[in-house]
Amino acid sequence: MSDAPSRSSKRRRVVTKLPPSSAQGRDRWILSYADFITLLFAFFVALYSLSLKNAGDEQRLKETLHGVFDAVQKSIKPINIGEPIVGEPKDIEVVETKPIPAAPPTIEESNSSAVYDLLSQVVENQFSGLHATGQISVTESANWVSLELKSGLLFGQGEYDLTNEAVALLILVANVLKVHPSVILVEGNTDDLPVNSSRLVSNWHLSSLRSSSVVDELVYRGVDPKMIAPLGFSSEHPKVRNTNDYARQQNRRVILRISKREADNLYDYLFK
Repeated sequence: MSDAPSRSSKRRRVVTKLPPSSAQGRDRWILSYADFITLLFAFFVALYSLSLKNAGDEQRLKETLHGVFDAVQKSIKPINIGEPIVGEPKDIEVVETKPIPAAPPTIEESNSSAVYDLLSQVVENQFSGLHATGQISVTESANWVSLELKSGLLFGQGEYDLTNEAVALLILVANVLKVHPSVILVEGNTDDLPVNSSRLVSNWHLSSLRSSSVVDELVYRGVDPKMIAPLGFSSEHPKVRNTNDYARQQNRRVILRISKREADNLYDYLFK
């Protein structure tokens, strides 16, 4: 009778000697499972965000992913103990950027103004009557100084040989251009009437030959041939509509366009 109680007490002792941490170890898998479920949730949220097709989807996708992964990051981020460091590191070198300076202007105001002033002075002093009747004029724009000469002042009707008056005028013009060398385009323009000459095929030929005659004379008087070239526009660039004889007379003209921009030669000015 005395042996039975002693055995039961021993059995109870064995049960009570189980390690106390066995119950806690059985629940550690919940942490890994929770992390897995969180990441899986983030993955499906990302897939859902990628399927958005409306306007502003990129911003919504960015905000969604940021919120989800920030939440996941917080779940595994260690807890900081103590006061966080506030402020920027002192060893960061700040580089000051300087604005790119604007390209210097390529127009020399003194040079361009001198060309315009000298040509205007020549026209007013030597050819005031022609200037008053509109046979010759000088104008200036942002990029060009233009000297317009009516064809009746330079050529005979349907001709491309310069008159004596034209040669006298171009000598004075050449003297100004030699002092202030610039790129020069000489434009020939006609009216819309067909040419009536066996030597000419069309107004294209007439306008080109007239501008070439002016270029030849200026080069002969000392203008650099690398800085000048003729252009023929036929009747394709009228000043006014060709509705009557007076209008056609206005359209028959030669224009010297003197560039304000510096250049070594005309070819580089146009093609480089």
